[in-house]
Amino acid sequence: MTRALVLRAPGINCDRETAQACRIVGFETELVHINQLIKSPEKLLDYHFLVFPGGFSYGDDLGAGKLLEINLLTHLGPQLRRFIDEGRPMLGICNGFQVLVRAGLLPDTAEATSLADVEQAQEQSCSWNDSAATLTENGSGQFECRWVTLSPQPGVCVFTRGIEHPIELPVAHGEGQFVFKGDLDALRANGQIALTYAASDERATEGIAYPDNPNGSMGNIAGICNARGNVFGLMPHPERYVHALQHPQRRATANGEGDGLLIFKNAYRYAQRLADHSGPIAPVQQQVKASTSYAESGVNIIAADQAKRLMQKAVRRAQGADVLAGMGAFAGVFNAHALQKMQRPALVASTDGVGTKTLIAAQARRYDTIGHDLVHHSANDLLTQGARPLFFMDYLATGRLDPVQAALIVQSVACACQGIGCTLLGGETAEMPDVYLPGAFDLAGTIVGVVEQEEAINGSTIGTGDVLLGLPSSGLHTNGYSLARRVFASYPLDTVFPELGEPLVDALLRPHRCYLNEIRQIREYLADRGRFIKGIAHITGGGFEGNVSRILPRGMQAVIETQSWKVPALFQLLARSGNVTRDELYRTLNMGIGMVIVLSPKAALEARSLLPELLTIGHIAEGEGVVLH
Repeated sequence: MTRALVLRAPGINCDRETAQACRIVGFETELVHINQLIKSPEKLLDYHFLVFPGGFSYGDDLGAGKLLEINLLTHLGPQLRRFIDEGRPMLGICNGFQVLVRAGLLPDTAEATSLADVEQAQEQSCSWNDSAATLTENGSGQFECRWVTLSPQPGVCVFTRGIEHPIELPVAHGEGQFVFKGDLDALRANGQIALTYAASDERATEGIAYPDNPNGSMGNIAGICNARGNVFGLMPHPERYVHALQHPQRRATANGEGDGLLIFKNAYRYAQRLADHSGPIAPVQQQVKASTSYAESGVNIIAADQAKRLMQKAVRRAQGADVLAGMGAFAGVFNAHALQKMQRPALVASTDGVGTKTLIAAQARRYDTIGHDLVHHSANDLLTQGARPLFFMDYLATGRLDPVQAALIVQSVACACQGIGCTLLGGETAEMPDVYLPGAFDLAGTIVGVVEQEEAINGSTIGTGDVLLGLPSSGLHTNGYSLARRVFASYPLDTVFPELGEPLVDALLRPHRCYLNEIRQIREYLADRGRFIKGIAHITGGGFEGNVSRILPRGMQAVIETQSWKVPALFQLLARSGNVTRDELYRTLNMGIGMVIVLSPKAALEARSLLPELLTIGHIAEGEGVVLH
């Protein structure tokens, strides 16, 4: 049985009508007072649908809404977040909408504004600012009770899915003027504006005036949802129009049903699918169905389409005239005409992933840097052969597709590609509910570059006396996160260790540094002097021994002087907190050196004069492998 909880609290007066609407569509419905729920917070997770009915007094003079918000966040915060994260539907009506906004559950700006501003701020380091929303007193400054016409908007809201015609609902509120400090276009682009007030004059589309927009809400907004679409707040009252008898002109469908019932029907269909297939809240015995949809199996094609629409703009920004077929095509097509100008071009390719750093990003719900990790790591691998990147293709896999999360990840990939002049040719987004845990995702990619065969770097000329130079890393890059997660498991991500001087999450999620510009500068500078780079090693998994040894000719040994640079604070903290041995540290982590370059002694001096950050970290001697001193 699919269960609904209609919350009761001081000031709420529409609870019984709301409960009846839930029962009509098929929910097994209970009215539960907030004080009862506070005594057993886990009881909330016994339900598939949660409703905050309307009520309170004009202007909420008694502060009932504020009290309810405080109770929710103080006593039910973890359960509410889990309820939402598991995709269960939540509805706030009138002052219930007010509570959702006050509690920060709508419009879920932590996700919504980041998507908009990542799109907007490609030229501003792909960052964003916080924004806020609120519901204030009506623009008319008085209580309103009237019927309004609403226009459903395309988007992610599960409550308005399939409603393509204007609907009528009654409003009765003193609050409801929606004010948003962020970018309304962002909410619209995310598909989070679910219902808008419609003008009686069909020619009017913007700035709809009183009384069609009775509360003066900006953007004509009557209802919004979170970025995922399962939390919905609206000012009009759908529970007050579930039957023709409730309409002053007895309007209804052929079945005598009112427009408000459509919203509850959508909630029931969506919650029923979750109840049947989501695991923790599924009934012990499930009925055998005659047919099963792809969505019921856990793959949401609608969410996939929404994700593609949201990421489309950023992907196209990372493409140029050389892309003959890109997003939407079965395979990307890249125009290789530029290669005709090369003498003996050789294609260089590499495939890699971000690894368990994705778990930190998912835990922190920060997806703006993870694409940089992937692209920069891959580009650095190309650099070791002396190649420049041509195009990149990404692969994103998740258990349950969150359109905004997916779009933010792919946008970060696109932003990184733009930053290094690499075309984002295409990619794939896969939803595999039985493979990945809720909230987890995997990110991998393939990069293709080109190099003149005569200019390729292969380490064959490395000899005794050559110098090892190191370029500093920006942090752990994309390696050692299984170790780091284990060491820091007992610390909240916002912990500020004195030696770091910043939240732990910032240090852990700092993007993998790309060395494309530095290597290019060094090569061009040395070429003018008749010198060249003999070898390059990207310090990733395996540390110095596992990576520098890959470029050494037989009979040559790399001697690393570990005391020649100061190990960054994050590595020292990790070593001390986890009691990690020195051998394990240097075998697993980059220890502050992200790229090692092998040069002749004279070339090393010239390179250091060009880039003072280059550190002399060792030399080449006769022998085998890598020695750490």
